[in-house]
Amino acid sequence: MTHRLTTWVLQALLAVAGVLILLLQVIGLPALGAEMARELPAEAHMRWPITVLAILGLACVQGGIVCTIRLLALTRSDRIFTSRALPWVNAIVGSFLGGALVCAATLTYQSATVAGPPLWLLLLFAGVATGLAMALLMLVMRALLVRATRLRTEMDEVI
Repeated sequence: MTHRLTTWVLQALLAVAGVLILLLQVIGLPALGAEMARELPAEAHMRWPITVLAILGLACVQGGIVCTIRLLALTRSDRIFTSRALPWVNAIVGSFLGGALVCAATLTYQSATVAGPPLWLLLLFAGVATGLAMALLMLVMRALLVRATRLRTEMDEVI
C-alpha cells in the first residue's frame, strides 16, 4: 500500500511542477523578457530569441516530467519490467539531450551577440554538462531495465 501511495504522491507533485513550469512559460518568461527589454534597451533585440530558448528548455523538462509520471504508473501497475517502459525511458534520454542542446544553443547565441553575466554563462555550461551526464546515466539505467525485463521474462517462463 505504501508503494502505491508513494507513486501517487510523486505523480501529483510532478504534475504540479509541470503546471507551474507551464505558467512560467506562458506568463513569467514573456514578462521577464519585456522587463529586460525595458531595463536594457541595448539588448532588447535578444528578448524573443532568449525567451524562445528558455521556453524550449523548460519544454524539455516538462517532457521528462510526463515520461516520469508514465513510468511511475507502470511501476504502480507492476508493468515496469516490460517493453512498454522502454519508449518512456528513451524519451527521458531525449529530454536530457534536448535540454543540453538548448543550453548549448543559448551559449552559442549569446557568444555571437552579447555575452551575459559570468554566472549565467557558467549555469549554461553546467546545463550542457548536466544534460549530457543525465542522458548517459539514463542510458545505463535503460540497459539495466532491458536486462531486468529479460530476466523477468525468463522467470515467468520457468514458473
